[in-house]
Formats: sequence, C-alpha cells, structure tokens
Amino acid sequence: MVDHVLILAGGSGTRLWPASNSAFPKQFIPVEGDKSLLQLTIERALGLETEGNVFIITLKDQLGPILSVCEKVERGGERIKIIPEPEARNTAPAIAIAAEYIQYTSGADNRITAAVLTADHLITPMDTFREDMENADALARQGHLVTFGIPPLRPETGYGYIEAGEKNEYGYMVRSFREKPDEDTARSFIEQGGYFWNSGMFAFRVDRYLEELTAQSPDIGRLFSGIGSKGVSRYTGKIEILMEGPEVESIYTRSPKDSIDYAVMEKSTSSAMVRAHFEWNDVGSWEEMAELYAEKKGSTDISGNISGGGSEYISVSSSDNFIYSDLPVALCGVEDLMVVVKNGVVLVAKRGSGQQVKDVVAELKSRGRKELL
Repeated sequence: MVDHVLILAGGSGTRLWPASNSAFPKQFIPVEGDKSLLQLTIERALGLETEGNVFIITLKDQLGPILSVCEKVERGGERIKIIPEPEARNTAPAIAIAAEYIQYTSGADNRITAAVLTADHLITPMDTFREDMENADALARQGHLVTFGIPPLRPETGYGYIEAGEKNEYGYMVRSFREKPDEDTARSFIEQGGYFWNSGMFAFRVDRYLEELTAQSPDIGRLFSGIGSKGVSRYTGKIEILMEGPEVESIYTRSPKDSIDYAVMEKSTSSAMVRAHFEWNDVGSWEEMAELYAEKKGSTDISGNISGGGSEYISVSSSDNFIYSDLPVALCGVEDLMVVVKNGVVLVAKRGSGQQVKDVVAELKSRGRKELL
C-alpha cells in the first residue's frame, strides 16, 4: 500500500453553484447524512491503512472549515496534517509542496510512495478501492506516475480522457491524454474502446514526481525544490498545521499556476494507468446530485420529484423535478426542472443543462458580482 495520502482540498466550487461557492466549496456539502464529501474522503484515506500520514492541501482561507471537518473524524485524526496554501496555484504546486515536505522529513529514503485524492469524489466500495490502490502502488514503486482511469458510462464531454496503451501486470501504460472532447469525439472514444475518463487521482514515488516536475515544468519544480525545509508548523488541537511562514508565501507568490496533468502527466513518458474497478462519482453537476438523492429511500415522490437535503416542497401537476432548497418551494405544472435555493441565490435549470452552470458563474464574474460567488 502507498505510504502517504495527499488530499487536494483547495477547490473554489462552481459546478454546484449556488450551494457551492468560494466560501463553501463542493467538498463541504453533506451527501451522506451530515457527512460531507471531504469527511468521506478523509475516512477513505484513513481506510487505506497506510503507515504514513494523510496530508490535506487546502487554501489558508478554508483552514477553519477544514479543521471543523477533521474534528468529526472519529479515528485516526492524529495522522491528519494540513498544509494551507497562501495562494491558489492549481494542483501541480499543491502536490509539490506536500511531496517536498515528505521527502525532506523522510531523509534519503527514495522509496516513499503517495496517493493523491480529490476532496470531492464519491468512491465505493472500500475493499475494491483498496485493491486498485495496491496495484497503483506497485506501478508507482516501479517508477511510474500513475493515474486511475474510469470506464466511461456515456459519451461525456465534461471529462478528459486517457487512452490506454500496453498492458502489464498491474495496469497499462498511457498512450495519450485527451482534452475534454465534443460529443461526437466522446462517442468515437467509446466506440473504439481503450479510452477511460481521467479521474484526477494519482499515485507515485515522491522522488519520481519531483524529478518529473523539474524535468517537465522546471519553472515550478526548481522553484519548489527544498521548500520542505522552509516552512514552520503548529498544532491546533490534535491537528498539525504545516508549511506556513514568509518563505513559503514568497515561493507561492512567484509560482506559475498549472495542473499536474499539464505540468507533468501529459509530458512524461512514465505515465501509467490503473483501470478503476470501484464505483466513482465526482458529483460534477446538479444532475449527478439528483441521481444520488434519487437512490436514497424517501427522497422521490410518486411523480418522480426528488428532494435533496430534506428540502420542503409542494407539487401540483409537476413531475420529475429536483429540489435542493433552504426555503419551501412550490411547483405548479412544471417538469424536468432543477430548483436550487442556497446562500440567498436561486438557480432554475432544465435537467440536462447542468454543465451550463459554469457559464452562469463566468457571467457573474464578468459582471463583477463576486458577492454571489
């Protein structure tokens, strides 16, 4: 099994707007009782029973809510370490700071492996996830940078794709990474076979990630080299906060913004893939949120209306709608709508148009309506 787990928890939250926003991103939304996506991810990371720690990399502005979630974790909380980034610089720098810290505190040991999880995915069952992670760790120990490929369920245009190449004992080498396609291209990927959704989760030897980052994106790799020795730490209760201080802030101020996909994975000749056998949902749209609640007992009425998060509603001659609201909602003669009322904002959308929410967010940004985001 991997030695450490890194959880990327610095998202700004747009696809589930207005419930998810910059102050309360998707990872904090409850999806199983009062358990948020982040809490479920932490429990999943601890469930891997690694010998090392669980590092949560987040924005310093989200440190308070992150600590609140960590306090709810019943077992293993002493293994949680938080790295609060002073600025958002995307995933390549976020992973770099944690990897540099692990390498610095591990001394000369170059066999240390780490998994990278995102804070806002749903994954089941745990046993299958653990088995797939063991395969990823085996590939990582061979020197590969490993990602997880999700067998596509539909011609999805909202995900990037991975083209699998040569197979080996634990997975596949990656032949290519493909950008988010249009619908015709996505359909051709499925018809051809050998293409998988890019899950955004990874595993690697820490030294190999840092080597590849420096080789493929030296403007980030060289800048972050040695940062593990420059931060200061403190405790908040039983949780240790790492990598704070002016030297870290100075490095972040100068760092480019780039994802691990663009900075490393797509450029490396060592990229490999494990086919995911676990069930995966990135809860990336209101349609997917509606599907989650449709599976919960008592959330769907006889007309197919779905209530999310205990929302109160009245339905008159209305069917197949999804309601996720802080306020009571009345539906009259409508169908196939998504009605979301959160944080003082109302979203009404046709079911099937959930990917357009990001366009609404972009329009609000262009109008300077930051208070709504």
